[in-house]
Amino acid sequence: MLKLLIGEDGDYPRFATATMEGEAAVTGLRLILKQAGRKTPVVILGPAAENSSAEIHLKTTDFKNAYPVLNAAAIDLAEKIARHYFVSPAEVLQQTLPPVLTRAAVKPVERVEQTLTNASPLNERQRLIFEAITHETTVNEHLIWGVTGSGKTRIYEHLIADTLARGEQALLLVPEIALSGQVMEVITARFPAQTLLYHSGLAAGERLAAHRAFLTGEIPVAIGTRSAVFLPAARLGLIIIDEEHDGSFKDQRQMRFDTRTVARLRCLGGGGAAKLVLGSATPSLDSLARAKNGTAKLHRLRERATGQDLPAVFVPDYKVQHGIISPFLQNKMREHLKDGKQVLLLMNRRGHSTHVHCPECERRAAQGVQVSAYAECPRCSVALTYHKDHLLRCHQCGYSEEFSRSCPKDGAERRLLGRGIQRVEEILDHQFAEYQYARLDRDTAKQKNFVSDVLAAMRERKIDILIGTQMIAKGFDLAGVTLVGVLAIDQTLNAPDFRAAEHAWQLLAQVVGRSGRHEPGEVVIQTMSPHHPAIIAAATHDADKFYAAEADHRRLTGYPPFGALARIILYAADETKLFAVAEKIGRDIAPANTRSLYGEDNAGVELLGPALPSLARADSEYRVHFLIKGKTEAELRVYLARVSTLLERARRQNDGVRLVLDIDPREVN
Repeated sequence: MLKLLIGEDGDYPRFATATMEGEAAVTGLRLILKQAGRKTPVVILGPAAENSSAEIHLKTTDFKNAYPVLNAAAIDLAEKIARHYFVSPAEVLQQTLPPVLTRAAVKPVERVEQTLTNASPLNERQRLIFEAITHETTVNEHLIWGVTGSGKTRIYEHLIADTLARGEQALLLVPEIALSGQVMEVITARFPAQTLLYHSGLAAGERLAAHRAFLTGEIPVAIGTRSAVFLPAARLGLIIIDEEHDGSFKDQRQMRFDTRTVARLRCLGGGGAAKLVLGSATPSLDSLARAKNGTAKLHRLRERATGQDLPAVFVPDYKVQHGIISPFLQNKMREHLKDGKQVLLLMNRRGHSTHVHCPECERRAAQGVQVSAYAECPRCSVALTYHKDHLLRCHQCGYSEEFSRSCPKDGAERRLLGRGIQRVEEILDHQFAEYQYARLDRDTAKQKNFVSDVLAAMRERKIDILIGTQMIAKGFDLAGVTLVGVLAIDQTLNAPDFRAAEHAWQLLAQVVGRSGRHEPGEVVIQTMSPHHPAIIAAATHDADKFYAAEADHRRLTGYPPFGALARIILYAADETKLFAVAEKIGRDIAPANTRSLYGEDNAGVELLGPALPSLARADSEYRVHFLIKGKTEAELRVYLARVSTLLERARRQNDGVRLVLDIDPREVN
C-alpha cells in the first residue's frame, strides 16, 4: 500500500492511498494519471499505514513517464516543517515540489557558465574562520558577522569548495537574484558549469530541470532565493544564507515560513548533518542571541578586506525647511563629484508625492462629514502615491488611477504633499544638471536587465549619481562611490513595530557600507532624530552598543529573542462578519478558557487582541489580528498545540473568513 499526494493543475490538496502492480522503488516519483479524461499529477510518498484502504490502483503503464521529484530526506523535512508551523505536510510539499509540466518539454537546466577563476586567497582572519567552521563537529550553525567589505563572500567560496571536495552539495540563498551583488559573481565564476539558479523568475521548464539536477546530484551548487531552501538534494553538505537579516527571507503568504528556520530544521542532527552558515554585516538580534546561548557559533570580521577604514559619518542639524537635499549634503556632493567620484543617495520612498491632499475635504471632515482629506486606495486603507506619469498608485495592492488636480468629491484644487524618490530627480535636474544620474527602485527595476545595466554603468563611471530605495543598500561593491547621502530614514525609525529600530539600523549600516570601500569615503545622514540609538550607532560604527541597547529593550518588553511570538490574522470582505468571528475566536482561545478546558496552566502565555492592525484593509479584505506572547518558545508551542484544533474548526465553520497563523512574525502592524 502506498501513500500519495494527489491534485490537479499543479495543486496537491490531499493525500490518498494506492495499490501497485509489481514491486519497485517508487518513493518520490511523480506520475501524471489520466482520470475521467483529466490529467492529474500524483507523487508517491512511500508506504501507507497498514490499515489503509486503497483508493487508486497503479498499473505498470502508469509509470511510463514517471520522474523523481522527492527523496526520503525531503519527505522527512516536510513532516518536521509541518509540525513546526502547525500545517499539513501537503502544504509544505507544495513548496518543495517543482512545477507540473504535462505538455511542454523540460528545458535544459540553467547552468551558470563562466570562465574559471582561481580561488580568492583568504587573509589570516578569514582563514581562521574558515578552519573553525570546517573543523567544528558539535555545532552545525555558524554566524559570520563581518562589516561591509570584510570578505564574507571569500569565506563562502572556500566553504563551498571544501564541501564539493567531500563529494557533497552546497545551497547558497540570497535575498534577491538581481540584487545579490558580488556574491553571485564570485561563486558562479569560481564554479563554472557546477552552479544552477533556482528562483520564481525562471520558466516552469527551467525550474523543473534545475530541481531535477540538484535532486539527482548532477549539479552540486544551487543559488536561489527563499523558495530554494526546500530544494531536495542528493547529498547536501552546506547551506549558506547571505544577508541573513533580510526581511525577504520570511514568507508572507499562507504558510509564513522563515527561511532560516527551515534551514535549521534541515540541518538538524549533528554529526554528518549539513552545516548552516549565516552571514551579514548587520545580523538579526535573533541570530546573535542563538550565538550567545551556544546554539550557534559566532565569527567576527571587524575590518574591511582592503584595509580601508570605514567612512566618516556626518549627522548635521536638519530641518524640513532645508529641503530633500540639505545645503550641507549638496556641498558634499559637489566636492566629491568635482573630484570625479560617485555619489549614492538613499530615498526609501517610491513615487513623487506620498499624499494628495484636498483642503476642502479636510474642512468638511472637521465639521463631522465622513470624508477623507487624502486620495485613498479603494481596496486598501492607505493613501495613494502620486507618480510623475500622472498616475496615483497604491504601493500595497498595485491599484492605479489617473491623477486630476481637481478633487473628484468637491472640485477643489488638490495639493501634492510628502516626498518621494522622483522629487529627488527634479532636484538633480535643476541643481546637478551637468552630471549623469540613474534611479533604482521597484518601478525602474521592472524593466528587463535594468538593474544589471545600471550597475555596469556605475562600474564604468558612466553614471555619477545613483539614487535608490533600500535595494541600493544590498551587497554592491562600487569602487567609485565615496559619498552616501541618506535622505529619509525617520519613517523607518518611527514605524509601529518592535523591530523598527533594528530595521533602521540595518538599513543605515548597509548603505553606509557602500561608501569608501576602496578609498576614503563619507556619509551624510539627514534625520530629525539625531539622538536615536540607531543613528548614533551608524554614525560611530558602534554596532555592539546598539545591539546591547536593543537587547535590553526587548528583554524588558518580552519580545523576541527574549520571548516567543505568534500572530493570528483574520481576513474577510465582510467587515461585520470578520469582527464577530474574531470576538468568538478571542473567547475560545483565551488562555484562561483553554486552561479550564485542558486542566493545565498557561501562565507563560499572553493573548493580545482582537485588534485592528495599522493596515486594516488590503486588497479589498478587512483585517483583524491577535498577538500571542510566550515567555519561552516551549510555552508558546504548548499553547498553540492546544488551540490549533480550535483554529482549524474556526477555519471550517466560517466561510468567507481566512485565518493565518504566523509563527515568529517579521511584522506585527
